[in-house]
Amino acid sequence: MARFSDILLICNGKAGQGTLEVLLKDAVPPLLDICSNLIIHKTKEKGDAERVCKETGSQYELVVIMGGDGTIHESINGLSALKERPMVGILPGGTCNDFARSLHIPMNIGQAVRLITERPFEKEIDIVRAGERYFSNFWGTGLVSQTSDNIDVGSKSVLGKLSYYISAFQSIKDSPILNVKVTTEDDVVEEEVVMLLVANGRSIGSNPLPTCISIDDGLMDIYVVKKSGFPLLKEFLVIKSTGNISDEYDDIMHIQAKEAHIELGQNEKLDMDGELYEGSRQSLKVLPKHLRFVVGSTE
Repeated sequence: MARFSDILLICNGKAGQGTLEVLLKDAVPPLLDICSNLIIHKTKEKGDAERVCKETGSQYELVVIMGGDGTIHESINGLSALKERPMVGILPGGTCNDFARSLHIPMNIGQAVRLITERPFEKEIDIVRAGERYFSNFWGTGLVSQTSDNIDVGSKSVLGKLSYYISAFQSIKDSPILNVKVTTEDDVVEEEVVMLLVANGRSIGSNPLPTCISIDDGLMDIYVVKKSGFPLLKEFLVIKSTGNISDEYDDIMHIQAKEAHIELGQNEKLDMDGELYEGSRQSLKVLPKHLRFVVGSTE
């Protein structure tokens, strides 16, 4: 069994009180068994997880993030900025838990905490810097950010991940066309697109992305989606089963790069790991093997 001197457990304070109590009841005793000192921080407001990680993260051997993709996104933004970065564990507690799925972490809280206490697999994971921010799973604009923007908070709490699909189908009917220019070390692409997606992880809205995407290869996977409509969406989802972009999918371009500069025709909503930002230019750079995670598999 793994042993640590100090562990920081960050949990989403916005989770329902009953739900949070159950999660903590399952998570805290096993964590106490493997450390000398366990600090529990319940977030109080947006940005709280990032602030705590940035200010105190380097003081701990292990930081455990209990929550969904939003809490993970905040925490990773705090931890990625540190010179001395702790090991990271994840206890899924959100709607889709996309980054946890990318790391093959069980969705069951008991199994996930057992993974941390036994620590069978560890892996150094790429993180992508986007301007002054960081993302672990994906960056997107167009249809993907429009879908996030359209999700009703009430329906999300009731319907869970189904709300992502409902929003996607509503958004695709009137998706705007974006003028984009993507410049990488090897390519310059100028297109009118309905969606631009930059993937590091393998899941969005609980939906698997192409299996060719690797979370530790030092490359980001850029998908330039040229046209809208249900046939194209189906094509994009079918790609996940093969991991390849064949000639018949010429409406979707796939580029791999270490760095990319993206220019949009105007300010657009930008989605990073489910959190919305806004801008017309974005410089992306892969930070290879930047954070070390406890994972469910090393494949």
